[in-house]
Amino acid sequence: MDKNKSLKNSAEDITMDSKEDEKKSNISDNITDSRKPELSDESSDNKKSNESCNSTDDFNCFDIDLAVLNEISKIAQMGMSSISFLTNKISDKEMKKLLVSMYSQYSNILHQVNQHFEKYGEIPEDTPRYTKMMSCYGIKMNLLRDSTNSHIAEMMIQGTLMGVIECQKILNCNLCIEDSTTDLLKDFNKFQRDNINKLNAFL
Repeated sequence: MDKNKSLKNSAEDITMDSKEDEKKSNISDNITDSRKPELSDESSDNKKSNESCNSTDDFNCFDIDLAVLNEISKIAQMGMSSISFLTNKISDKEMKKLLVSMYSQYSNILHQVNQHFEKYGEIPEDTPRYTKMMSCYGIKMNLLRDSTNSHIAEMMIQGTLMGVIECQKILNCNLCIEDSTTDLLKDFNKFQRDNINKLNAFL
């Protein structure tokens, strides 16, 4: 009898242990399940946040690209405006030939800028007429004081150097812009530097 009682007690103990283990297992499962939605929500939030950041970065890059293209456009327009005014005041054939060549290069750069804007479905900003008028007025006043080839070359060098500085500043910033825009900026900067070297011969 004692033996049967002992076996019965052992069986009950095993059953109780089994139920206790099952209870613990259920509790563990419930904790895991309760955490899953939180992890899922957090992951979802992070994904949305990353998508938002990427979207913002793309938007900012687009705006920066357009701003850089507009800057190139304005520099080219100012260069063309200055040359247009000067060519009628120059009698030296060699200098006039150089300025006409520079004008053609500025025009080509401007054409490439416009192609970029067309690709984006945008329109480049035009340099204010007042700015162009003031530039021409400044050139006119300078010519009244000194209209020699040396002085004209000096004015052109100073104006072109301002364009070089602006382009170099943009390049040094390593902005988020299209590779094609960076290449255009580098080409434009090189062309301006080359023109300064050519103008040095008239100083």
